[in-house]
Amino acid sequence: MKKDKVYFISDAHIGGGKFIRLPRVREDALINFLRAIRKDAECLYIVGDLFDFWFEYRSVIPAHGARVIFELYHLVQSGTRVIYLPGNHDSWLGGYLSEQVGVELPGLFCDVVHQNRRLYVTHGDIFQQNWKFELRRRILSHPLCIALFRWLHPDIGAYLARFVSRSSDVGTKKGTRKKKKIYLPSYFLKSAGEKIAEGFDFVICGHYHALIVEALDSGILVVLGDWMRYDSYAVLEQGEIALKHWHTAPEKPADTGDHT
Repeated sequence: MKKDKVYFISDAHIGGGKFIRLPRVREDALINFLRAIRKDAECLYIVGDLFDFWFEYRSVIPAHGARVIFELYHLVQSGTRVIYLPGNHDSWLGGYLSEQVGVELPGLFCDVVHQNRRLYVTHGDIFQQNWKFELRRRILSHPLCIALFRWLHPDIGAYLARFVSRSSDVGTKKGTRKKKKIYLPSYFLKSAGEKIAEGFDFVICGHYHALIVEALDSGILVVLGDWMRYDSYAVLEQGEIALKHWHTAPEKPADTGDHT
């Protein structure tokens, strides 16, 4: 079968707590999805927060998510490009994923063309207009902070990282994960609209744990949902994008028009 589809996922939060289902059940669903797309995926974009926490020490990587990493390696070996953009939970991506697994790490966003469509792909937290959030990002990305973090025992580091990451987790505040529909902040829509005004056909994001396909002037905003209750993904095929959910999703999304 020809590998001509482009897939997008976000917010699996592997290694996180129970959420809607047990972590093992969520991993199983994602693994089955990754195995299924080997046959036709030209590219897979992981649009942030695949892991609830990720940090690479010089000789240690997190133990959680090993089975998912194994499937990503096999996906790369099958001829599929895997592009991983960091989120606010896994901002410390490093050389293990790129050198040992074969995952591409382009940075905070991608400006790419597939199927004659121009795409702007990013986790979405960079649109967040909040000085505390931006200060946190700058501190955590500073080389001194990273160097100091490496001196911590990995178990202590993982605990502290999860505690800090919860402060910027949009999906857990004010019970938003319990809502059937999430209305995006005006600044998020404004930022997406500005990208479309620059000539992008699609702006594709995660971060908000919502399933949204919204036309903005001459382009389309796609918010990818999550793999905690929706098992959702987007697929670009023949220049058209559809937001779908994997068959193991515990909840059937109600706020988009195209599900399988």
